[in-house]
Amino acid sequence: MNILITAIGSMSAACAISKLKEKGHFIVGCDIYPGEWHHETKLCDVFIQAPFATKEDVYCQFLVDTCKKHNLQYIIPLTDLEIDVINRNRSYFKDTGIHLCMQSADVLVLARDKYALYNFFKDDPFVPSIRTFKFSNLPETIDFHCVAKPFNGRSSEGLLLDATREQLNAIKNKDVYIIQEMIDGEVFTVDYCRSSKFSTDVAIPRQELLRTKNGAGTSVEITPDDSLIELTRHIGSKLNINGCVNMEFVENNGKYYLIDINPRFSAGVAFSVLCGYDMINSHMACMEGKEIQGQIKLTKQIIIKKYIEVIQ
Repeated sequence: MNILITAIGSMSAACAISKLKEKGHFIVGCDIYPGEWHHETKLCDVFIQAPFATKEDVYCQFLVDTCKKHNLQYIIPLTDLEIDVINRNRSYFKDTGIHLCMQSADVLVLARDKYALYNFFKDDPFVPSIRTFKFSNLPETIDFHCVAKPFNGRSSEGLLLDATREQLNAIKNKDVYIIQEMIDGEVFTVDYCRSSKFSTDVAIPRQELLRTKNGAGTSVEITPDDSLIELTRHIGSKLNINGCVNMEFVENNGKYYLIDINPRFSAGVAFSVLCGYDMINSHMACMEGKEIQGQIKLTKQIIIKKYIEVIQ
């Protein structure tokens, strides 16, 4: 395959590029920053500096032109922002022969809208949900500790923990915020891959022991919890996920409450690869309508991410 990978400066990029190269695929990488700023540039066959995705028309035309120039048939976007932009501009890619290796519009309308996701599962007895409100239906008297965040936020941007009524009132763009009950507990994330054609799936849960402020785990414990695996599989089936996503939960009193679904490779997807499951190439198999490997046996273990300095 000839593949364009966006945002190669993101935390999942090195793993994604390396696993695809192992299978002999030709990789063009792009990023808004110069290639010499990223080690991942050296992993790609070709690097091209990209315009900002916020300039939607320019960005989408850049993707199409790059694919035509290098005979690329697949695009793998690695960040939520790019996925949002591409999803809004699918018409650019119609009749080009370019395959968008991401979730369908039907999945993204829920995965990228935390309030819509809450409403989709709030009456599902198998999915513990966190009470969620918009300002328009927020009770006058709040009898719980709450979290406020943008309904389509990413990487913990705009997050207010244990927000007071005064802090809530001070939020200017209230129409893009949701308010949730604050649930105390440990954070778990699950890398999940599913073939919608064959209904084969795999879930690899991990507890986030140490994580960055924007929510990326740096020390994790692989957690072979059957109840969490089955919950993730239930959610994936209900949404008809195709390909790889990451789901985030908080555990409280033995229940796993769904917080978020990231419709892309997680920053810690390499943890799942180290466990013995190739999330990257399984994702591509799903995009091609091919069968994937199912659930693997997991061993409880701690994995840490380390950083090294290199001269570019």
